[in-house]
Formats: sequence, C-alpha cells, structure tokens
Amino acid sequence: MKLIVVESPTKARTINNYLPKVTTLATMGHIKDLPKTKLGVDVDNGFATQYITIKGKGKRVKEIVKASKKIGDVYIATDPDREGEAIAYHIQQELPVKAKRVLFYEMTKEGINTGLSNPGKIDENKVTSQKTRRILDRLVGYKISPILWKIIKRDLSAGRVQSVVLRLICEREKEIEDFIVEDYWDLFAKFIHTDGEFKAKLWKINSESIRIKDKNHLESIKEELEKLTFHIKEFNRKDLKSNPFPPLITSSLQREVSSRLNFSPKKTMFIAQKLYEGIKLQEGQTGLITYMRTDSFRISENEIKNIRDFIKDEYGEEYIPENPNRFKSRKTAQEAHEAIRPTDIKRTPKIVKEFLSNDEFKLYKLIWERTLASQFKSAIFDSRIALVEGNGYEFKASSKNLVFPGFYKIFSPPKEEERIPLMEIGDEVKLKDLESEAKRTSPPPRYSEASMVKEMEKKGIGRPSTYAPTISILYDRGYVRKEAGYIVPNEIGRLVNNILISNFDSTINVKFTSELENTLDLIERGEKNWQESLNEFYKPFKENLESVEEKIPELKEDLFEMENVKCPECGQVVIIKYGRYGKFLSCSNPDCKWTGPHPDDILDEKCPKDNGELVIKNGKYGRFIACSNYPDCDYTRPITTGVKCPLCDKGEFIERKSKKGKIYYPCSNKDCNNVLWDKPLLISCPACNAPFMVEKRSRKGNYLYCIKCKHKEYK
Repeated sequence: MKLIVVESPTKARTINNYLPKVTTLATMGHIKDLPKTKLGVDVDNGFATQYITIKGKGKRVKEIVKASKKIGDVYIATDPDREGEAIAYHIQQELPVKAKRVLFYEMTKEGINTGLSNPGKIDENKVTSQKTRRILDRLVGYKISPILWKIIKRDLSAGRVQSVVLRLICEREKEIEDFIVEDYWDLFAKFIHTDGEFKAKLWKINSESIRIKDKNHLESIKEELEKLTFHIKEFNRKDLKSNPFPPLITSSLQREVSSRLNFSPKKTMFIAQKLYEGIKLQEGQTGLITYMRTDSFRISENEIKNIRDFIKDEYGEEYIPENPNRFKSRKTAQEAHEAIRPTDIKRTPKIVKEFLSNDEFKLYKLIWERTLASQFKSAIFDSRIALVEGNGYEFKASSKNLVFPGFYKIFSPPKEEERIPLMEIGDEVKLKDLESEAKRTSPPPRYSEASMVKEMEKKGIGRPSTYAPTISILYDRGYVRKEAGYIVPNEIGRLVNNILISNFDSTINVKFTSELENTLDLIERGEKNWQESLNEFYKPFKENLESVEEKIPELKEDLFEMENVKCPECGQVVIIKYGRYGKFLSCSNPDCKWTGPHPDDILDEKCPKDNGELVIKNGKYGRFIACSNYPDCDYTRPITTGVKCPLCDKGEFIERKSKKGKIYYPCSNKDCNNVLWDKPLLISCPACNAPFMVEKRSRKGNYLYCIKCKHKEYK
C-alpha cells in the first residue's frame, strides 16, 4: 500500500484514476509559512526562521500524519520546483516516517509510474534556496512597507520584485510624457522595369540615411528626382529560411496567450495548472500538458520521436527535418524540466474539445500547435531586395513570399507581398510616380502584460513562477491599472515609486534584483552559502533603513505640505493625505478634524442643491461627482462621457468600475441595459456618420471602432 502526498485535489484525482488502490492526499498548497503578524526572521541569530502551520491547515496535516502511520510507503509528489520542494520539506518535518521524494513532470500513467520508479531524496539545496528567497522577500516587505505607512498611509506594500516592476512601469510612463513628437515624411517612388513595376522607399542620399523633417525639403527632393534617370545599383534574390518557433516555456506562454487570447498571466497559469493536474476525459482524469513552470526548451527524445511520427502520418515526410530541431535554453534554465507540451501529441485539440471549457480549449490548442510546429521543417521564402540609384539618391525595394510553408502548415502564413521583378545590376528603370506619407515619431509603448513578462525575463527579474503573481499584486494594491490593454501607473503607484527610488535605490533596482536571483540559483546548486548571502544583503540594507527612518518627518513635509494653504478652522498648515478612495486635504493639527477635497478634484461648477463646490470623488464603483458639503448635502451624479445611448435615446454612457476594477460604460437610463466595455468618444464615424466611436486595442495599436458599421481607424 502506498500513500502519495500532493498539493492539489485535482492532481490527487488524476493519480487515483491510474492507481485506484493508492491513497492520495492533498495539502492544498503550502502547509507552513512565516507568521503574518511579525517578521518571523531573527536577523541577529543567523537569520533563523520561525515557520508556523498556516491557519486552517492543521487538520489536513493531522490527516496526512495519521495516514502515514497506517501505510508503510509514503511518497511526496509535490511540484518539481523550489516551492514544491519547500512544501515537501515541511511535510517531511511532520511525518513520523521517512518519505520518498518523487517528481511528476506530467500527470499521465507513464509519467506517474516513471516518477514512482525513480524515488529520491528531498533536495536540501533547493529548499534552502526557497527559504532564502522567502527571507529576502520578508525583510524587504516587512521593513520597507511600514515606512510607506508612516509617510503615505497604511495598507501599502513594497516588495523585492514587485517594486522593481513598478519602477519599470513608472519610468516608461515618464519617457512617454517627456517624449517630443516630431513630424517627418517617408517618400516612395514607383519604378517601371521591362519585367514589371515596383515600389521603393527613399533610403539614402549620398550614402547617408535620411529622414525628411521639412515639407519644403520634401518638395525640393521631388522636383530634383523628376529630372533624374535611375538604374539598379544592387539586386539580391535568395531563398530565405525561417526557422520554427521553439516550444513554449512559462514566460513565452504568458506572452503568447496575453497577445493572442488576451488572458492575464494569472488566468493563463490558473488554466495551465488545471490542464497539467488533470481533466476528466472519456478514459478518466488525465493530465493534458507537462509541468507549466519551466524555463527549458528541452523535449524528451521519446516525445520528439512521437511528434516526428505524427507529422509524417498527418502531414507527410516532406515536412520532417533530417534531424530533430533543438532549441538553446538560457544558462540558468533547469534542464531537468521539459518545455510545456502536450502529454500525448496524438491527443489533438479536436479530440479533447468536448471535455474542455472554451478557455481551456484555446490554451491547449495554442500549446499543442506550438509543440507540433517546433519539429517541422523551416519555411522557405523567395526574398528579393533591390537598390535603385540616381545621382546619389538611393531607393530600396523588397519582397518576401512563401515558397515552402514548413511550420506555417500549422500557423497562418504571412500575407503575400507584391513580388518585385527579377532584375540585373545596371538595368535602367523609369520613374513613374512619387508619393509621400506624413508620419510622426511615437514614444515607446506602455507595457502590456505580455511585454512586461518579456522584460522581466530579459532583465532577470523574478523567475517563471513569479511573473504572473508580481503583476497581479500591483493591480491588487491599486498601484497600476489596465487601460486599453496596457499597464498604466496610478497616482498612488507613482508616489510610492518616487519614495522608494529616492530612498532605496540600491535595493529597488533591476541590477540588484537580478543579481539576487543569480545568487538564489547558486544556493540551489550548492555553490554559495545562504547565510553569507543574506548578510551581504542585510548589512547595507539595515543602514539604509535607519537613515530613512530618521528623515521621515522631513519627507512628509516635502511631499505633502500645501504651501500657502491654511486650515479654514484653526489656521494650521494643510497637508495632502491618502485614503481608501484617493487623496484629500487634512489639517496638520492632530487636534483639528477638518478635511477637504484636493484642488485637482474641485470642478468649476456649483452644486444645484446648495450652491457648494462640486468635487470628483472615488467610491466602490469608481469615480463620481458629489457636493463638497457632504453629509449636509447629499447631491451626487455620475461622470458622463457625453455620448448619448443609441438604444434608448434617453440616457448617456457613464463611467463605472466593476468589482474586478475594470472600467465599463453603462447607460445612465436605469430602464436601459446597454453597456459598453470600450470607452465611447464623441467622434463621428467617417464611414457612416454615426455620432460616436469606441476606443479599442489590437496588436497593431489602439484604434477607433464604429459599432454601427464596423469601420476601423488606427490612431
């Protein structure tokens, strides 16, 4: 008889489907953690930790201990990563018997039997690395957060990784605000060759790259070009290979799904966890994908053979490369893991569709297609590049068209381009027409969730398992919001960031955070002592904390005192404070209870009930307009977009916030159920003259969309 301990009930059901005589119990995640009410780390005694059983987990631990006393063989099969190893270690501490550690990389019969056939020991280095990370996070969070409470307000938090991500978001916003837009023109020419016409772009003048910034300059260039003769300076035609994409890892999964399916990283990982742990199919509970927290592109040799056989049977031998495709992982990748792949490539999306929810199906299909395509032959394009020259003016033309689909047999192939004719160097071409296109320089884009995950991976901030939770916590704290698909810092987030980088720049920066992640990897490999590493971090961090504590009153005064504004009741200086629903003014005198709206929120409009000032307030359902004399005056009204509802022709679309924090726009008429999830703008549709359009987002950028005629107009 065997007892197998896992984290999740779903995982337990999958194991029981294949091993019905085995007892399987789930811990429901971590069973121990540092206490919430205190630091739990003795920094003066070798960073000794005070782990306690998590509230509500005591009964579950007792059940596991009781079962282990009755059953001889105990196997701990928590997830094969640092967190899973830490859970395994804490379970072993409670057990009266010595358990065996097994790793399940896929929840299939073969994967489970392979894990059980190769039991090992708990990886002490991995446990130590996880504990070190937990201590670091606790020290940063529990030491810096109270400083934010003293300066701004309670319920704010700082974090070793989250604060660095917030910094990147705020710095990008500053770049956008400081960006100076410049107008310029691209100039295109249509040329006639004996074998056909083609279009080329002005590339260089006298061998130097050119950007035309002046309209007069543009016209003078046009005049000169019309007098010139042109010939082919260079022509290059070749077969261009495009290699298949690698299989998915955690970061690329989150990026692809965010871009293509518009799922948040948190949602992506939640669904992936379900697919890994097991879905009830006709044959019973079965894991559909391998473990989803991985940074390795490796696919097992046996599975590569299965994929190649599947390609041969379903698509033909001409699509199989001579040798299997291999993809190089990062140096820090854990090669014991595989990439995220289906547990059985023959289990096509079509076969499992009826057993999956719509979102589960979309995610599984994406993983299946990416895995299959990774072992296809490269695609081949007919690539042509021509340089046209006339008296120092150089134009460049190119075309790239698919001639062998390769892995594009699985994906949608790129659009066909207008093929430029085959030409020889020295061939004369005739200028047929010139056309210019006005353009503007644009600032770097805000981060989307996908691009933020990519940036975290690129800069070594966090690890695959922390990407999604880090972004989620910034939303939960109210530091950022999602706007048209992009992450935008809120005022409170920017304020927190300014305080952190002004006072803790040595800790809250990309380089330091990345180096700490490398240190954790060294600890995991047994190449560095964890206590020495913590000492290296904590000594300068403590000195930094002490210096900031001393200047808190000065910081508060510099940040929040309103110059030349006195309390109307006692005459003391007025300060800015932050509450649950935003900022407001308050008297600095602790004995005076006067509060008032911030000047930014005061409207140039009077209350129709008592002639008081109208102000913008934040409430449970978002922003609204209210009288400043509340509670004496209870006048309120919603913030309207000014766009009339076309359904009832009575109300206007107003701004509201959902329970999840998403802004939406319902009709103000209570008898009308019309709701828009995109912001309506008072811009007439140029195609059908509808009175308004909504703002939408795509991979190409933001665009205006007409609900009536479906006209699109990119910004």
